[in-house]
Amino acid sequence: MNYVKKEINIKIQDFEGPLDLLLHLVNQYKVDIYEVPLVEVITQYLSYLDMMKDRALDLASEYLVIASQLVLIKSRRLLPTVSEAFEEETLDLEQEILTQIDEYRKYKALSLSLEAKHSDRSLFYSKAKTEILADDVALLADKNALDLYFAFSALMQRKKAEFQDHHNTINSDEFSIEDKIKDILAIFEKSKHHVFSDFFNLTHSLDEVVTVFLAMLELIKNQTLTFEQTDSFGDIMLSRTEVEMISE
Repeated sequence: MNYVKKEINIKIQDFEGPLDLLLHLVNQYKVDIYEVPLVEVITQYLSYLDMMKDRALDLASEYLVIASQLVLIKSRRLLPTVSEAFEEETLDLEQEILTQIDEYRKYKALSLSLEAKHSDRSLFYSKAKTEILADDVALLADKNALDLYFAFSALMQRKKAEFQDHHNTINSDEFSIEDKIKDILAIFEKSKHHVFSDFFNLTHSLDEVVTVFLAMLELIKNQTLTFEQTDSFGDIMLSRTEVEMISE
């Protein structure tokens, strides 16, 4: 394949590094990176560095590092093939430098694409971030069921200690959720609001405590009761819903 050489006038300031310069030289041939006449590219690269030295311009060390690698590749190319191992080493060096150029080409194309996106985005105006202050916001009711379970867990610990201190004998009575629902609703006939712990004052076993709690959850689930906790870790207040009372 015949390549047309062109005179290349370039300045060091136009490039971001040796790979940028090599990519520029490679692109002059308008062929795939792995098909360029590498010896010619190397010759142009080294001639360019010599020109910069003649003009007393400082070269970054990275340009010289790449130059030493290219000199080695060029010298191996010009020397007669001594052995297959020698030829393989030469090809490996060439592939390594070409791969670096190819990878740089991909990253450069990506950076240009990102730069274009950034430029497009700069045409839009974005509203400044608004800080939301919630210090003065008061929640009317805490609907977090975890608070209810935390309260029940603390109550269970107290009840365990209470039953152990009084050496209560666990009765064989069976408690149904339906019966405890009736008992809870009967309490609400006297008042529409009650503290959570009040429903467990007359319990005599852990089984009964659990049954009362399950009955309470069932009433909350079907919205017969609601609950709220105004202070963190404070008393939970249960209330009978107006809708349920009116419908009865």
